[in-house]
Amino acid sequence: MALKSLVLVIAVAITLGLPAQAQETAPAAWRVECTGDGKTLECRAVQQLISQENKQLVVQLSARIAPDTKAPALALQLPLGINLAEPIQIKVDDGTAEKVPVQTCTAAGCFVTLPLKDPLLATMRTGKTLRITVYDATKRAITIEVPLLGFGLAFDKATK
Repeated sequence: MALKSLVLVIAVAITLGLPAQAQETAPAAWRVECTGDGKTLECRAVQQLISQENKQLVVQLSARIAPDTKAPALALQLPLGINLAEPIQIKVDDGTAEKVPVQTCTAAGCFVTLPLKDPLLATMRTGKTLRITVYDATKRAITIEVPLLGFGLAFDKATK
């Protein structure tokens, strides 16, 4: 599984202009990050895949309770260079893919936010791998595999 993830990260790195020698160590479990203004604390469950060679972000995911809707949401930050005309696809293990359009891109990357509805949230808690499929300029599919190790625990701690 780790070798397959490494191959996919290298494929993404090559396609999106990251160095072909991009290497990734075994990803750590999801973690909790919190920020605050002295009055309130906002926490989220976070997972990142980063190219070890040049430290460029391959994908960052952040799951939290959205303050405006009070509902769970999943935000993704992807690198520049993906095909914006094609929606990204998200699925857990070999489940059904959900298609989501890219909302915006900045110099930091491209961003997608989607509601973390109960079926997806439940499968992320029990699944092994979140598969994110993006497309390059030639509409070739690139799948990024994100381990779900520790997702449920981190999400529960972040949303207490």
